Amino acid sequence: MTFIIRLACLFAIVFAWTANASSQEITLEWATADGQLLQSETLDMAAFEALPQTTVQTETPWTSGVQTFTGVLLSALAERGGRPVREARLVALNDYSATVPAADWKAYGIVIASRHNGALMRIRDKGPFWAIYPIHDFSKLDQQIYHARMVWQIKSILFIVE
Repeated sequence: MTFIIRLACLFAIVFAWTANASSQEITLEWATADGQLLQSETLDMAAFEALPQTTVQTETPWTSGVQTFTGVLLSALAERGGRPVREARLVALNDYSATVPAADWKAYGIVIASRHNGALMRIRDKGPFWAIYPIHDFSKLDQQIYHARMVWQIKSILFIVE
């Protein structure tokens, strides 16, 4: 009986570790408007953080005061596909999704953040990836339409090419 309990505990630990490891990845896909997948790439946290990083200081509706977020510009991720992109569909771990038009990231420098105030974001803290609009720099972004596009716990981004 003790052996079975120990074995069950071992499986629970291994399962929890592998589930956490897979959630620390982001999948990027490029597709046509009619759904034809053209390219796909999955970045683990190390690969994501090896990309050029940008820091934004802003408030959000879900935090108190100005916070520091660090990550990769959404425009830089879009460019990895080598094709002009018209919009990005951000998908969260719970399958919530929002579509962000290219005009937004071109005008405002949206960051897909992996760090909040210098620390890697955990799932329970809206991580591992959170779309951050620089509300502090552009007060017009403090509206529900933009708040809804600030997806957290992002697992994938689907770029629709032109």
